[in-house]
Amino acid sequence: MLDIDGVVQAWNRAGNPTPNEQLGHYARALTDNREVGSYQGLDDEQEDQALLALYRVDRPHATFADLRQAPPLALSSYHQLLHDLAREGFGPLTARSQPSPRRLS
Repeated sequence: MLDIDGVVQAWNRAGNPTPNEQLGHYARALTDNREVGSYQGLDDEQEDQALLALYRVDRPHATFADLRQAPPLALSSYHQLLHDLAREGFGPLTARSQPSPRRLS
């Protein structure tokens, strides 16, 4: 399992240009309620949970409804963070004790 520093290092190896301080905030949010480990495909609900965790770094009070209403381009950087982790062989695992959200459309 990766800790916050490990996630930031994976993003750095993937070439993500975001400053490490900001990447640390995203890593903290992503690892808060789930572990990050060896890549496993995410189902839609798991991906939505991970995206919302990342989205809340920049919009702390965001809900799944807010995420659904965001234009796709506004979410592209969060998708890229997940993609960069996957490219390095890592990804978020099932969230720990979180209620299941409704699927984003």
